[in-house]
Amino acid sequence: MTDNNVSYLNKTFGEFKTNLINYAKTYFPTTYNDYSEASPGVMLIEMAAYVGDVMSFYLDTQVQENFLLYAKEKENLFALSYMLGYRPKTSYAATTTIDVYQLIPASASVSPSQPDYTYALTVPENTVLTATGYGTKFLTTEKINFADGINTEITLADNNYFLLKKQVKAISAEIKSTTINFSSPQKFSIATITDSNILQILDATDTQGNRWYEVPYLAQATVFDKIANPNASTDQVPHLMQLKRVPRRYVSRFLSDGTLQLEFGAGMANKSDQTILPTPDNIRLGLVPGISSLYDNFNKASVFYTQEYGLAPSSNITVRYLIGGGLTANTNANTITTIDRSGIYFQSGINNSLANNTIKPSLAVTNPIPASGGRSGDQIEEIRNNALNAYQSQLRAVTREDYMVRALSLPSDYGSIAKVYVTQDPSRELIPTQTVAYVEERNPLSLDMYILGYNSDKTLVTASTNLKNNLVTYINQFRMVTDAVNVKDAFYINIGINFDISIRSGYNNNTIISNCILALKDFFNTERWNINQPIIISDVQSQILNVNGVQSVIKLEFTNKQGGAYSQYAYDIPGATRQGNIYPSVDPSIFEVRYPNVDIQGRVVAV
Repeated sequence: MTDNNVSYLNKTFGEFKTNLINYAKTYFPTTYNDYSEASPGVMLIEMAAYVGDVMSFYLDTQVQENFLLYAKEKENLFALSYMLGYRPKTSYAATTTIDVYQLIPASASVSPSQPDYTYALTVPENTVLTATGYGTKFLTTEKINFADGINTEITLADNNYFLLKKQVKAISAEIKSTTINFSSPQKFSIATITDSNILQILDATDTQGNRWYEVPYLAQATVFDKIANPNASTDQVPHLMQLKRVPRRYVSRFLSDGTLQLEFGAGMANKSDQTILPTPDNIRLGLVPGISSLYDNFNKASVFYTQEYGLAPSSNITVRYLIGGGLTANTNANTITTIDRSGIYFQSGINNSLANNTIKPSLAVTNPIPASGGRSGDQIEEIRNNALNAYQSQLRAVTREDYMVRALSLPSDYGSIAKVYVTQDPSRELIPTQTVAYVEERNPLSLDMYILGYNSDKTLVTASTNLKNNLVTYINQFRMVTDAVNVKDAFYINIGINFDISIRSGYNNNTIISNCILALKDFFNTERWNINQPIIISDVQSQILNVNGVQSVIKLEFTNKQGGAYSQYAYDIPGATRQGNIYPSVDPSIFEVRYPNVDIQGRVVAV
């Protein structure tokens, strides 16, 4: 029967049945010829076609589920996305900005009157806030220290008190905890946290007080560590960044049912988790030398990272994690008005009736903008597309845009990058006035990253050395090995604007001028401007003309503000104006209206 013509292309029940009947008619013409629907022979053929159809379906499905583009089962998509470097999310937290206020008494010993920072409060990170009418819990993402004077608005409440205001980001989340029991160390032990809307793990600590660190994969032996910066008040960098080696570590991954799985390492407590120094002996350990060894593959994790992928836990571990998010977490503006004061304290340690009965109760919060971004976890197509994107980038910084985004994503604990511009400078010639954080000479693939920072008033300043060093430490974990990144100072050019306008009859001069100034302040908001962006004069004129009541722009003049509280660098604005555009300098620079309340002046003139 090996010469029989058998088709292997059948996929459906009908195709299997038709081919089985044709096969029987061809090779058994005299043995069986009753092919009516009621005959026992057709019943057997249909049963065989049914089995073939089911087997064909499962074969196709199994093959399909191995490919990200075609997989449909959520469990398989989760596994494939982790393999490609994407971490699916089971919930998204809503975020908002919180205004935090406190009253502070005026100092009796200072003239003119100044706030007495002895009564300055400190609001710890993860302080609980509640949205009135929603019941949704929020957590502050950073510590608020009213005594540091950084990004603090101060207004005179009355003759005896000042009102201090700070802003902080908050997310819709609650802190929960669970204890994972480990009676004895086991290699690659796995634990599961079962809860709804898990966002992330906050921290993990064992019974001996040792902290366990979350890493992307167990072979990664280092994490970014914070060190308090003694010069935080002057250079606006709260912490210094360093790489810390952590033998106690774990990885976490979400499962398709929303549970969170933790996996620990394989090292035993009586064996140190030491980095292996690669030598010809330990790289080829266990391999028979031969000509084929030229093509051997080696596991870099076992050679360059660690021997045991971290320690295996031998005692109970308490895990704190965040839950929350979802559509219900999106709340309206001015609804987050309740704050848990239990963890709030005075930095100075003061303890009297004024502090406890007046100052501490004066602490108030509100959200000037709605909380948004909360929604359910990733859907099937979102997982598929996000995993494809993660595979393409692989957390590497490749393009100029990659480096810019990575620099701007530096966690705020290590300083704030206000502006960044990346370019390639083949000349490798340095400007004498520039401070360079990291230079690798004569590298044709080196990049120049020009940055600026913010000061406490959120105006542009030259980035401090600590900020540059933090950025270099951070960037080095993502840059290509062939690239070199030189962090340099960009320049900021301070400008003033003077304009004359005519207005339509029936409008108030002061109101129109105020509205024009507001429009220009919004247009020149530093957050909207990038390094090397020119000023298009016609766009500025349009901002003024769009103000209701303005008839025409008679004069529009740009001046350079230099010296004192402004930039130390003068700039020839008339010489930089070409065809209705004011261009920045050849050296990467940005235009800034530093003090818009005084640097933007306008008047109404008669036509």
